[in-house]
Amino acid sequence: MAGIDLVDLVYKFRKEEKEQHQRTEGVYWVTDLIRCPLKREYELKYPELVAKDVFSPVFIMGDLAHRGIESLIKEFFLDAASVEVEGSREVVLPNGQKVIIKGRADAIIDLGEGVKVGVEVKTARADVGIPQPHHIDQVRIYNWLFNLKYSILFYVTPDRITQYEVSDRVSEEEIIERITSTTHPRYSWECSYCPFSVLCPHKKTGNERYR
Repeated sequence: MAGIDLVDLVYKFRKEEKEQHQRTEGVYWVTDLIRCPLKREYELKYPELVAKDVFSPVFIMGDLAHRGIESLIKEFFLDAASVEVEGSREVVLPNGQKVIIKGRADAIIDLGEGVKVGVEVKTARADVGIPQPHHIDQVRIYNWLFNLKYSILFYVTPDRITQYEVSDRVSEEEIIERITSTTHPRYSWECSYCPFSVLCPHKKTGNERYR
């Protein structure tokens, strides 16, 4: 009888998740709009540098936390809750090009009468600086993408488990500005965690923060 290999199981799960979300031209993920714009370009050009994150323990721990909290949400809210919800909207850039904005909300809860609330789960090594600005921007975009009343940023850290309500949403004009932005990196700390820093001429050094 063959032994049970849970390590291999987790690896296959991560690999399949990556394969289901391959990059395509003309499509911008929500995460592209809250980070260095060069990262999307590099992921399209050098996909092999992204592949090593498939088995990163930090990302796996985050995935497992997401799965557990999503299961609790489904158990408590039953049919009123949907998890891993994908959505998309089209926007037209100033040059006339049409692009698609795609995102996946961790959970959306239907409160009735057309009121829907999003949930975005975040894990971190510490509770320093939460809620983090790029996380707030992420749920602001989800509010726009899914037409949500508000979103809950739910944090799980070794020091604290807490949540923040974000009711603001981006405008389509802000979405376009983020796509056409040439500011790189968007945050100075990004380079410390970027797999493309080994080749990027715009790498910034000396500014780190808790992930």
